[in-house]
Formats: sequence, structure tokens, C-alpha cells
Amino acid sequence: MGRTKTNLSTGAGQGVLVALLWAAATAVGATELVANGGFELNGGANTNTFTGWTETDQAAGSGSIFAQTGTSSPPPNVVTVPAPPQGTFSAMSSQGGPGSHILYQNITLPTGASARFSATVYVNNQGGSFSTPSTLDYTVTPNQQARIDIMSTGSAVTDVGAGVLLNLYQTKVADPLVSGYTAISADLTPFAGQTVRLRIAEADTQGFFNFGIDQVSVDANTPVPTLSEWALMATGLVVLMVGFGALGRRRVGA
Repeated sequence: MGRTKTNLSTGAGQGVLVALLWAAATAVGATELVANGGFELNGGANTNTFTGWTETDQAAGSGSIFAQTGTSSPPPNVVTVPAPPQGTFSAMSSQGGPGSHILYQNITLPTGASARFSATVYVNNQGGSFSTPSTLDYTVTPNQQARIDIMSTGSAVTDVGAGVLLNLYQTKVADPLVSGYTAISADLTPFAGQTVRLRIAEADTQGFFNFGIDQVSVDANTPVPTLSEWALMATGLVVLMVGFGALGRRRVGA
């Protein structure tokens, strides 16, 4: 009976060691924090509903941010545009007159993780120039801009002041009026441990403006243990093994 107990103790010790090693291995890896960053889940072509996102338009304005597919922009302003760079759909603004449009979702960045934002954006400004006042209100003219921000969740979704924690992208006055899908990225590691709002916004008062976005991602990576950290864990595991062995020997002696 004593030896049987010893084997059980040793087996239990091995089980604990395996569990600890498995936990250490699975703790390392990348996690996608953005829901439906490719906009593939939506209410159908030319609709403005996207799973995981909230879309809102300023009252009395024209247009919205729609699910775009193929090589035509959504109505009411239908023009030729590039096909979505990945998958079947992108999100794209379209309007028949002045308006302001926002697409957003909240994301929680894990404590201690590094994180990086990336996306591809398309610009087709038929208004002749960009204008970037410190507001998204389309009744303030001229106002012809697109921007992407990291915001505090307690601020108004239209805020462009203190509620903006980091501007990820913004059209500038001298930017080309038309550009193909272009990759953008930014480091979000300083926001680890926080819940923040990712906002996409477009305002137009000077003419038609198709702003497209696709492949939106916030990739969070759990830190990989250093060699010294692995050595420390290994030392701890050895101590556990010795402890279980000693416990087994005392039971045999008993």
C-alpha cells in the first residue's frame, strides 16, 4: 500500500507539472481584439449595419457608412471604386448631400500585453479639397475630412477634443483627393489594461466623399517569457518535484 501511495503522489506531482507547463505555453500568443474588422458580417450590400460595430449619422444629414462590395460605391453616389482589399466587403461612406457619419466599437486591451492597430483605407474626395476643422459637425462649413481615433469610452462619440486619446489617421488639407487602399498602423501598447473606443468618422460639406476602410485589426500579444523567466519557472518545477518525492518517501516510511 505504501508503494502505491508513492506512485500516486508521484503521478499527482507529474500532473501538476504538466498543467503548469501547459499553462505557461498557452499563455503566450496573439489575440485579435476587433470584432468583424473585415466587415464581412453585415446586413447585406449597401446596408449600414455591421456585427460588432455601431453606426451613427448626424441628424438631418445625407448618407451613411455602408457595406460595400464589388467595384461600385454604395448608393446614393455610385462611382467606380477599388474592390475590397480582403474578403467580399469593406465599409464605405456615401451620400447625396452634406452629412457626418461615425462607425465605432469598444475594445479592451489586456493588461501587460503589447498591441498594434492596423487597417487599410481608401479616399475618393470629389469635393475638390480637404478641410479639417475641430469638429465632425457637417453644419460647420467647410468640413471635408475622415479620421480614425482611439477615444475614452466616457466621451461623446462625436468628440474631437479631450476625448481623443490618440489620433490614428486623419486626412490633411494637402492630401491627394484620390488614393487606392493604403495600409496604416499605430502602437496601442500604452493603452494596455484599458477599455477604449475605436472610432471611424467622415464628414462632408464640399462634395461627394467616399471613405473606405477594411482589414481593421488590433492585435494584442502576451509577452513571451525571457530565458531567465523560463529558468525561474524550471527551478520552481524542480522544487515541486523534489517536494512530491519527499512526500512519497515519508508515506513509504509510514
